[in-house]
Amino acid sequence: MNKQKLFEYSIISVFILMLGIGLYLRFYQYLMGRSLWEDETHFALNFIKYGYIRLAQPLDFIQAAALFFIWGTKAMGQLFGYTECALRAVPFIFSILSLPLFYYVIRDLTKNKIAALIGFFVFSVNVTLIFFSSELKPYAVDVSVYLLLVFLSISGNSYIAARRNKLLIIAGCLSILFSNVTFIVLFSIGGRMMWYWFKNRKVDKQQLSVLIWWGVVFLANYFSFVYNHPAIADQKANYAFAFCPTDITSPDFINFFKQRLDEIFYTMLLYITPYSWVSYLLAALFIIATWTVIRRKQFDILWLVWLPIFVHLVLSACKIYPFWFRLILYLLPCFILLMSYGVTLIAEFVTKKLHVSMGVLIVVGCLYILTFENFKKFPLWPLEIKPSLNYINKNVPPSAHIYITTPVNAYRYYYYRGYVKDSLYMEVPWSITPEQYYEYVAEEKANYFLYYGSSYPEFGYKSVIEDLKRRNLIVRTFEEKGYVISEIKPVDMGVGNYYRILNYSNFKTDVPQNDIHIYSDSVVSYPIYLPKGKYSFVPFSRGTPLKGIYPHNHIFINNQLIGTFISPEEYTRLAPICYEQLQDGNIIMKIDMDNDKSENSEDRNTYLHLIYVYKLE
Repeated sequence: MNKQKLFEYSIISVFILMLGIGLYLRFYQYLMGRSLWEDETHFALNFIKYGYIRLAQPLDFIQAAALFFIWGTKAMGQLFGYTECALRAVPFIFSILSLPLFYYVIRDLTKNKIAALIGFFVFSVNVTLIFFSSELKPYAVDVSVYLLLVFLSISGNSYIAARRNKLLIIAGCLSILFSNVTFIVLFSIGGRMMWYWFKNRKVDKQQLSVLIWWGVVFLANYFSFVYNHPAIADQKANYAFAFCPTDITSPDFINFFKQRLDEIFYTMLLYITPYSWVSYLLAALFIIATWTVIRRKQFDILWLVWLPIFVHLVLSACKIYPFWFRLILYLLPCFILLMSYGVTLIAEFVTKKLHVSMGVLIVVGCLYILTFENFKKFPLWPLEIKPSLNYINKNVPPSAHIYITTPVNAYRYYYYRGYVKDSLYMEVPWSITPEQYYEYVAEEKANYFLYYGSSYPEFGYKSVIEDLKRRNLIVRTFEEKGYVISEIKPVDMGVGNYYRILNYSNFKTDVPQNDIHIYSDSVVSYPIYLPKGKYSFVPFSRGTPLKGIYPHNHIFINNQLIGTFISPEEYTRLAPICYEQLQDGNIIMKIDMDNDKSENSEDRNTYLHLIYVYKLE
């Protein structure tokens, strides 16, 4: 056997070994029994609640994804039940398909099999890619879409080369419906096509037809499912930190890139060993790789690797698409390709100047630096809700109320699954002051329970937890794997001796275990018994404004208007509304809003938590 054949067999053997490692790690993460966490259950409840047609409309809980990802996940839930594995099946399948694709993409772009193997190993064991391969989010799909489209654009395979344009039309159009980042990848591929047209001074009509198909499907998808999506405003607010500042001379610009580079290379994506000198090594790898690309005129790497990074940064500066670790997961192959190419170039130089053993030592050392932390962190399992749910099942009395902050949708999901039994739970807003919180739980006269995520108090209820501790109201606490359940003593916040409280259970509402949501339609109560006498009704409510104007609401008793109230920005106990019951009997309360409107992602709505009913005589 000659050296060339031995080299080829070695490459194939190492490829198969790395593929096996990558598959094993992904299957392990997928099957290890990790529960859904909050972000995933926001999605999961939509799949459980809605059918295919409704899922094509804006989703609950500020969730959004490409249509085919949503429908594919719904189909898996219907086929196999709405379990963790079924709901995560779509990203998992895509992640498995992306494994071999990455090797061929880096091999065909760099024309270097050693660089392909180095990059393939880093890609296969990267703990972030493994984690998102079994996460009910579309980010693993984004990675697969990027690799598939680049592979079809550059592959020298005879079958693909003969049908390249047709395959690009099919894959590109489908990818638009599977992934929201597809347009960035297609923009880069289209730019590469047109650059070759300019270089050859001739427009390729078949490639032009590819671009036309992509454009038609993109525009149809954009105006049908993306344009004016109500989640856009909320997402812009949530990801404001991930939009690149436009003033390149400002400290904010420098800090933005420091934070993003730290996330990409050390803390959230690549998990490179954080020695003090490693940043200099990474800079050298990127500079050497990019300089070689330019010197060797490997312009495909500029178009298909560097351009998507640049385009995403521009979109971030325009406040269109945030530049944050989950949302740029599809760019991870770009970073790995440049690093592995840089390692290969250094190793080849050292081999020529010194000895092959020194080149091997360079490769082994760099692989250690690039992957060791990933092995230490595997498997990623940051949150696990089941221990705290087990505690609730065993220790919370059936009559006790549970108030839930961040994990409320996770609780709802596992209540639907039958994993948790207690149905007496209420949602507490993520952002709430101690005063608002005590008003929120004012109906409690005996000990109750507060359930929250220990990682999230800074979102808005940290002051509540601190105030509960300061007042010594916490009787006992159970905390494990990111979740806390505490038994709380009640406190009198001056609501007085109210006659009764009306909440969601008294009204015909399709949002159980939550506030009474008042939109364009009236909300009507079940029959409520009131003895003869005079009463005052005190709403505890908040509202979302449109153009600074808050919801204006009417309260009717037996179709007679008794008063109005405006729901402010934060939960507030409002002015009393008086009513006289002339004889013993049932009443029907109706509440409506007379200025409901939505415009430019703003939506005016009322959220009514409860109504105190006071008997005046």
